Amino acid sequence: MRVWLYLGIAVCLAGIGAVLHGAMPSSLRGKIVQSANPEDGKVIDGVFVSDYFNLSYRLPDGWTEGLAGPPPSQSGYYVLGTWAPKRDFAGTILVVAQDMFFAPEPSDDVKNVVAEFRQVMSAVDGMTIDREPAPVTVGGHPGYRIDFSGVGLFRSMFAIEIRCHVVTFNLTSRDLESLASLAHSLDDLASVRKEEISDPVPECLKDYASENIVSRVEPDAVGAKAASIPVRMILATDGSVKHVHVIRASATQRRNIEEAVRQWKFKSYVKGGRPVEVETGVMFNLKPTNM
Repeated sequence: MRVWLYLGIAVCLAGIGAVLHGAMPSSLRGKIVQSANPEDGKVIDGVFVSDYFNLSYRLPDGWTEGLAGPPPSQSGYYVLGTWAPKRDFAGTILVVAQDMFFAPEPSDDVKNVVAEFRQVMSAVDGMTIDREPAPVTVGGHPGYRIDFSGVGLFRSMFAIEIRCHVVTFNLTSRDLESLASLAHSLDDLASVRKEEISDPVPECLKDYASENIVSRVEPDAVGAKAASIPVRMILATDGSVKHVHVIRASATQRRNIEEAVRQWKFKSYVKGGRPVEVETGVMFNLKPTNM
């Protein structure tokens, strides 16, 4: 069973929510700094901006950021944002992402994730499924929505897939009217990547690294214990490594992996008769230093 799913449920059950929204104002576009990793999203002048996921979302009026989430997990689970009203704690919005390269179940997709979420919630005492999982579109991305309620709170979860991550928006409110307003706010979820960011999004291929590597350098081992470390990388059109994202590791492990992976070489990925960039992942299993 998905551990990350339970993490989302646990946080979802803790909140409540309401209100407005809007697309990213043009005045913000010049302030956006391109980030490379899922956890780099931030709130700028009341608008959550994630360059990695190419999303922007204006927080409802009178809302602010909640407690910061934990660092990315070893299975690539991210808390992208938590928001709540500044006064009258009447609701919450929680946005999370699960890297499907490192999810416990390799067959995961948005439909399966929502179906399992529905199964888990329906088994919780006091919980009622108010809306069965149904297809929706959020920010131009196809996905699924499910509504459920219990202990005096009403909730909606919207799940979409971006760059081989399942991204979920978890809305909680004290009443159905406010929940509907929050759900409506997702209609204005906007793209960040327009004229300011011209690089195309890389193709997302889970096993490309293991099946197309030409040469590799192993990272030095660190520590007295073996360690499994998830790593995402973006490969340039010439097969070189353009970007390395060590998702969870110590500072020394991170440095050693980055130095080694940047020397790797791959076959170029060709699509439509021309090479294109690829984003893929590798799980490193580092041995103890003394072995």
